[in-house]
Amino acid sequence: MDTIDTRRRKVVGMLATTLVAGSGGLAPFKSLAKPVTHSWPLWSIRRGGRNIYLTAETPPQPADWRDSRIERLLSHCSALWTETNNVYKQPQGTLIQRYGIDPKHPLDDWLNARDKARLVEAARYCKMSLGDLAPYRPWLVGSLLQEQYYRSAGWKGKSAREVLAGQATQAGMPWHCEFETKDEVLAWFGALTPLQDVQFLRYALDEVLAGPAADARIFKAWAAGQRELAAAEVARYNHAYPELAQRLTFARNQAWLLRFENMLDAKGTPLVVVGLYHMVGPSGILASASRQGWTVDAI
Repeated sequence: MDTIDTRRRKVVGMLATTLVAGSGGLAPFKSLAKPVTHSWPLWSIRRGGRNIYLTAETPPQPADWRDSRIERLLSHCSALWTETNNVYKQPQGTLIQRYGIDPKHPLDDWLNARDKARLVEAARYCKMSLGDLAPYRPWLVGSLLQEQYYRSAGWKGKSAREVLAGQATQAGMPWHCEFETKDEVLAWFGALTPLQDVQFLRYALDEVLAGPAADARIFKAWAAGQRELAAAEVARYNHAYPELAQRLTFARNQAWLLRFENMLDAKGTPLVVVGLYHMVGPSGILASASRQGWTVDAI
């Protein structure tokens, strides 16, 4: 039986738990005043005469993501791989009770004075009640804030994953995920250590308090083929929250490389869509694949 009360049910109903990275404050990037003329970045990674296409996902945008080149490419691919989908096996409320609530430790018990002050500011921006958030673990509060932050910013457009997954489903193309259900996603978050749990909330607060302009600069630069801002954000996040970064990003990057090896055993050429911040930096997928003997080319 779902024991979440009506007041909290409204908050839980907003949850869209996605493994995305937040953006900290960044200096203006003057070249972004120029029109974007490049296609959305796309890579080919190859080994032993076999090929995998790889592109990046972002959180929601003001409008649906579109890239005709990649959308056409998908129609010639054998399968689509993404991080997750929107499938639940168990009721969301049941999963929240199991993984998102610690009855012995309400939110206040996890946070220091600075965390609480920043949470007040972020909740005000997102028009969320602190009372509604109080029963939850920090990771869940961070996820709820991120979702409402995108709504408050007016970012309701479909992401690359959503657009491409819709097209793959319509075409009857196989669609595989790192996490096959949202149940697995919530269980993954539920297994965070106390330090990682709090770091995820701090990381989400960074994104909300930096404001949508910071995110937009990174995404626009990426679309123009400029990776420097994304790499700088990954370096900042890794320095500020190393325990979280190791589990949320870098360990999963290595797991993706193992999946790539298995993809080579299947027929055809798959298209892989992973979060933008998985792509960059010394421990990113592109650099790690190159070190492990893959041929990595932007196309």
